[in-house]
Amino acid sequence: MSGIETDYLVVGAGMAGLGFVDSLLDVSDADVVMVDRRPAPGGHWLDAYPFVRLHQPSPWYGVASTPLGDDSLETDGPEAGDYTRASGPEIQAYFGEVLRDRLLASGRVRFLPETDHLGDGRLCSLADGTETTVSVRRGVVDATYTASRTPETSPPPFQVADGVTVVTPAGLTTLPEPPEQVVVVGTGKTAMDTCGWLLDQGHPPERITWIRTRDAWLNNRHFLQPDRLAVRTVEGTVGFLEALATAETEDQVFEHLERVGVLLRIDPDVWPTVFRGPTISEHEVHQLRRIDDVVRLGRVLRVEPDRVVLEQGEIPTTPDTVHVHCAASGLPDAPPVPVFEPGRITVQYLSRLSMPLSSAVIARVEALDLPLAEKNRLCPANFVDGGPLGYLQMLLTGFATEGLWRSHPDLSGWFATTRVNATRDLPGAEPDPAREALYVRLLDALEPAYAGLARLTAEAGR
Repeated sequence: MSGIETDYLVVGAGMAGLGFVDSLLDVSDADVVMVDRRPAPGGHWLDAYPFVRLHQPSPWYGVASTPLGDDSLETDGPEAGDYTRASGPEIQAYFGEVLRDRLLASGRVRFLPETDHLGDGRLCSLADGTETTVSVRRGVVDATYTASRTPETSPPPFQVADGVTVVTPAGLTTLPEPPEQVVVVGTGKTAMDTCGWLLDQGHPPERITWIRTRDAWLNNRHFLQPDRLAVRTVEGTVGFLEALATAETEDQVFEHLERVGVLLRIDPDVWPTVFRGPTISEHEVHQLRRIDDVVRLGRVLRVEPDRVVLEQGEIPTTPDTVHVHCAASGLPDAPPVPVFEPGRITVQYLSRLSMPLSSAVIARVEALDLPLAEKNRLCPANFVDGGPLGYLQMLLTGFATEGLWRSHPDLSGWFATTRVNATRDLPGAEPDPAREALYVRLLDALEPAYAGLARLTAEAGR
């Protein structure tokens, strides 16, 4: 059994791990060993379906040091004028370049692919079973705690009888013949992407059945744009704050947000009961509304050759129908834990479900000479419980945390200019009167919004 030494052992080479190490290189002289069970960096992007694209604009994603894409805007199509969004293969290539040209090129990072972290200073090669001991001087960094779960790596949460065809979204694209009838199972963005892809391929909407356990609120991508279009993100944030500041009930908050276009829903006749932060365009929503056969009978329990059995009933199916499993949980549901503990760092979301920003801040705070309690004060773990009120809590918690960074002498300058901050200060940018006016509204609504959220939370018994 061989042995190695390092300052930090980073477990996981997805966005969380790469973002942490990238920023750590800028603020320390640390040596790092990264391990991942996969053969390459990129985390869940290596398992993604081939038609996936970033849900947010490319300039808002990736590690802080290295831009993703070329900072360009869409020139035609339904999202003309918005920032471009990278495809899955483009993101995989980007993470490979970050590892090779940024992390490994520093001479301070070693990457061990196809390696399992067994704990207690032990690593195991998944290729040949060789074990390695690792002595860690400063801390083990868990960059897997918030790992996304995808249909490609999570089995269907329902029984599948013999003679039934159930595929993942990736499997859907490799069928030898286009299916006559498709049943899509899932509520989240993967199901939306799959339905949208089928429609884009010319599949008739009347031949698609969509099983949705619940309907969801959706962020309008128009109001989540960075850099040159960051005024839209500020406008969206003001929308949330003013809704909370003026509404008497939770429903009124979301009515306000829908009225001003910050939030969308697919079915205007069904009130959403879940909100985990998916981002979508108005064009995508209009496309998805073409599917009329939407089943709301609870979760799927089992799929048989002639019927799909759900919690509250059943629907007919056939042996020739293709059922698409889009029911993986996606975002993690593990409870938040302290980011900083003795000898251990658990990378988690801190602000608006942005792992690029969260992982970068955690690395910078780790490099500061501060007590653990102060580090955790600057990096309180954030959490989305899946409910609309929970999303509002996450949003305002993250907004307050960003306020700590803006006022901290060792973080404020970096936070104001880093590319992973969507509303950063752009070099040489002229003052924007529209943006300044929005900031006035934001400040006016800020205190009433927090008071409104506290009241709604108390009324909900949370």
